[in-house]
Amino acid sequence: MTNNATITIAKQEENTRLDSLICSRFSDKSRNYIQYLFKQDLISVNGKKVKKKTICKEGDLIEILFKNLPDIKLDAEDIPLDILFEDADIIICNKPAGMVTHPAPGSYSNTFAGALLFYLKSLPPSNDPLRPGIVHRLDKETSGVIIGAKTARSLTALQKMFANREVKKTYLAICHGYIEQGPIQAPIGRHPHKRKLMTVLSDGKEALTSFEIKEKHQGFSLVEACPYTGRTHQIRVHAKHLNCPIVGDNLYGPKKACAARQLLHAHKISFTHPFTQKTLEITAPIPSDMKHFWEKMH
Repeated sequence: MTNNATITIAKQEENTRLDSLICSRFSDKSRNYIQYLFKQDLISVNGKKVKKKTICKEGDLIEILFKNLPDIKLDAEDIPLDILFEDADIIICNKPAGMVTHPAPGSYSNTFAGALLFYLKSLPPSNDPLRPGIVHRLDKETSGVIIGAKTARSLTALQKMFANREVKKTYLAICHGYIEQGPIQAPIGRHPHKRKLMTVLSDGKEALTSFEIKEKHQGFSLVEACPYTGRTHQIRVHAKHLNCPIVGDNLYGPKKACAARQLLHAHKISFTHPFTQKTLEITAPIPSDMKHFWEKMH
């Protein structure tokens, strides 16, 4: 089922990004849904298809075709997994950049959850039917170590360990500039005007990250980052807050990106196995795009 809407840009709305204006005009629609309409070419200005970053002018005629989102469901997908560790309860993989953790609006396929379901045939259910067996998540463009639960008992145990901060995560990132070393404690919350972004806010949630420069060259630094809390986009937000955004980060970095994706990699994860009580330290090799970028700096 679809329906149409036509709006005319008022003078006070000039110089506003089209996606922001539509979100404010139709506050009952989610930002993700508006992005979906843009991707499907269902929004036009003066009869022409446009991008979401289009700047509005007084008198512009905006036409919107509101189309229902497709039903989101989790399908098993025959996608090879790069398995780093596996036993009866836990599977740990190296997620490639470009793969989403689980289905969401605008990202219905090529998911880690779908690949896991195909490989294991069944997964322990969680509160969200789109996330069975999912213990934590990585951003789509972040590569590296990700854990899946094969059994209900491991899902519960691992989720509790993450909540209690008993899992140590170590990331590698390539940043613009030479980042300030040591821990940064700066609370993070949703950006008050740009709802797609997170930012440092005085009334945000506690967020603590430690940064250590491993190498630096030609205005870039290879950084080891350890997040001690689990806020959305935490490392990316803290790197930007220190004026050293991650290379290729199109949300928090320079508008002109010098890499195809954000050069952030979940390099290592360590924790005590909840049932064997053995210490696990699992490492995902540095991906080729990060290696090549850093080699070019020398």
